[in-house]
Amino acid sequence: MKKRLLVALFLLLPITALKADEHKALELSTIQVIPIQDSSNNREYELFIKLPEKYEESDTKKHPVIYYTDALWGVEMLSATTEYALEDAILVGISWQKDMAGAEKEWSSRYRDFKPAVLSNKKDKKSYKGEAHQYLAFIRNDVIQYIESNYRANPDNRTYFGYSFGGLFGVYALISQPDTFQNYIIGSPSRLIGTYMDSRLESEPNKPLMELPKQTNVFIAYGALEKELGASVEKFVGELKNQKLANLTLEPVVIESANHTTAFPKTSVRSIYWLAEKLKN
Repeated sequence: MKKRLLVALFLLLPITALKADEHKALELSTIQVIPIQDSSNNREYELFIKLPEKYEESDTKKHPVIYYTDALWGVEMLSATTEYALEDAILVGISWQKDMAGAEKEWSSRYRDFKPAVLSNKKDKKSYKGEAHQYLAFIRNDVIQYIESNYRANPDNRTYFGYSFGGLFGVYALISQPDTFQNYIIGSPSRLIGTYMDSRLESEPNKPLMELPKQTNVFIAYGALEKELGASVEKFVGELKNQKLANLTLEPVVIESANHTTAFPKTSVRSIYWLAEKLKN
């Protein structure tokens, strides 16, 4: 009789919880959310900062930092992967603009922030003009400065991670100011990469694609089912190889049986393990 009563009570527990109609949002206790402004225009963003578990064990140790865009979409995947593969790294996610008046979606600012200016035209479905140059200045002057002033971050060991439009921004940063990061992880960088590269090469045909004064490592990937994007990425990889840059290490990867959506988790895991191997050297 007692056993039956206990079973009945356990069965009633979830029903009681549902009737209470109470819930709370899951908070990731290891993630600090820090507000930050673009000092040139006062746009408001947030940083998702995760410190290594053993960060407090040393007062002097400098840590590698992984900066990634689309913070809300990437925080769980990158947090979990680095927990296993690169537990020594500081993770810094950069949110979309928080105070964007009239935004259609909470991520609307990415269409403006991640796009090089040359991509803005009347045929573009989005009305936001490309301001990648402004966003890169914000990362260099505000985000990186804040992290390296407040945490034991190694200034010689910065990594950028970006996917889709974030990958396009990674291509822009690599070409325009490659010294911003030592390592670039570029995932499925939007079909607009072809337009950007064509514009760049046509506008300055006699200028080298970029100059690399120090060692720079690039991991670039796309899904095998992304045919049009894949052709543009291969063209970009070809241009990088043609530059014959002594300080460039290039790791092009095709994610098997993947489209633009399913390539993301595989790109995340494979690139972080690639980065872990790089940081051992």
